This record gives sequence, C-alpha cells and structure tokens, in this order.
Amino acid sequence: MSTTVLPYLAFAEQLRVLFETKRHPDRRSFTLQEVSAGTGIAMATLSHMRTGKIKNPQLSSVRELCRFFAVPLRYFETTTLEECYAVLTADSADSLPMLNEIAFRATHLSPEAQEDILQIIKWAQTAEQSNGSDDPSPPSG
Repeated sequence: MSTTVLPYLAFAEQLRVLFETKRHPDRRSFTLQEVSAGTGIAMATLSHMRTGKIKNPQLSSVRELCRFFAVPLRYFETTTLEECYAVLTADSADSLPMLNEIAFRATHLSPEAQEDILQIIKWAQTAEQSNGSDDPSPPSG
C-alpha cells in the first residue's frame, strides 16, 4: 500500500501569506527590516526567502519566523493556501468566535458567492488599513 505525499506549498508563498495576514500593531504590514530585527535573520536572507531564492531555509530561521508571527511550526507543513489560512484561522478562532460563524455560513454558499464574500472581506481590510482617510474602491478580481 503506497501513500501519496503532497508537496509542501512553496516557502515563499507561505511567507507571503504571513506578511499579508499578520499585521503590525498599527494594522500595516511588517517591513523586512522589522522582521529582521525581530528574528535576527538578515534582511537579504529574508528577501531571498520571500522571492523564492531560498527554498529550504534553516530550521532555526523557520522557528524564528514562527515565533515572530506567532504561528505554529505546523503552518509550514501546509500543501495549499487553504491549509495556510486554516492554520491561521484555527489559532485565532478561539479568541474570535464570530469567525466560526462566518466560516460556517460561507460553507453553504455557492463557489461564486464565496468568492464574492472574499472580495468583500478584502475590501473591508483595505478600508480599515486606510484608516478611513479615503473611500477605497472595492478590490478587483
């Protein structure tokens, strides 16, 4: 009996999701300089990780990224973007029970409606990040 092992999602893609979803306390994305200072990983190394030039970073670097972004090490075992978001959601779901209801209700929608909801959430994030200074237009595609 053989077991099919799915390839892990590219490290650069996993790191992109972290930079996109894990925010600085003032709600903006972290800079490479901030992550470097917080992890002890050189900015050039972080840049190479983000661009995919470093595909298999050292375990010590991965652990530091997990500590900095407050994610479990299992986050980097994901094979799809959906799994990445599921790990991130699972860790925050206990503190944000409304997320469970949103996820539950979305599972009963058509794929098209789910995509529409995702676009609405992205628009709301953009609006919050702009601190209400401008009226952001809804994101496209």
